[in-house]
Amino acid sequence: MITLYGIHPVLEALKKRPRAIKSIYLARQGSDKSLTQISELALQYGIVVHASTQQELIQMSGSPQHQGIVAEAEPFPLSDVDDVIARARRQQQQCFMLVLDCVQDPQNTGSLLRSAVCCGVQAVIFPKKRAAGLTAAVAKASAGAIEHISLCRVVNIAATLEELQKENIWVAGTVPREGQSIYDFDLNIDLALVIGSEGKGMRRLVQKKCDVLLNVPMPGEFESLNAST
Repeated sequence: MITLYGIHPVLEALKKRPRAIKSIYLARQGSDKSLTQISELALQYGIVVHASTQQELIQMSGSPQHQGIVAEAEPFPLSDVDDVIARARRQQQQCFMLVLDCVQDPQNTGSLLRSAVCCGVQAVIFPKKRAAGLTAAVAKASAGAIEHISLCRVVNIAATLEELQKENIWVAGTVPREGQSIYDFDLNIDLALVIGSEGKGMRRLVQKKCDVLLNVPMPGEFESLNAST
């Protein structure tokens, strides 16, 4: 089980996979539209809503950022990379995937998930080890966007990139200064975009597997953007 907290993560979970929600704990009342929607969905699906205190929710969630609501839910479902590709092919869509190479900060991971959903990414691929994982903190940082995208956990990122290339999917790695400007590259292709870890960027072996290296030109005083940006 996983403990979700925050209005948007709980609401989006109720919308996308209501049967996975086992119980909800509330420590706030009022006419907030989202809270009303949560209560209505919980009633519709027979989910018990418990009255709780703010302190109880802090203890349950491990965070003061719970926004007065916590839910106990089944873990986020995982997808197979091959299934995501096959679905895109059936729907005659270009493949667009985001690969996170050891991004470990939950805020960065959540922000990247949210951006990925908004940009039409079909799946986010991340390693089994040395990654933030699919935690409640990541769900909160994504504002519930984690419920709207396929999540693929793999053992080896470099090997996965090779499999993507066999499917004629271009692999583009992001780097601070090397390679080609992202503004000059034709992105209208089947694409897997790789974002490296905070500080160190992509691992050397992962970078070697890329078909192209892209950078965001930095005319200002800073050398690079945050991973999630």
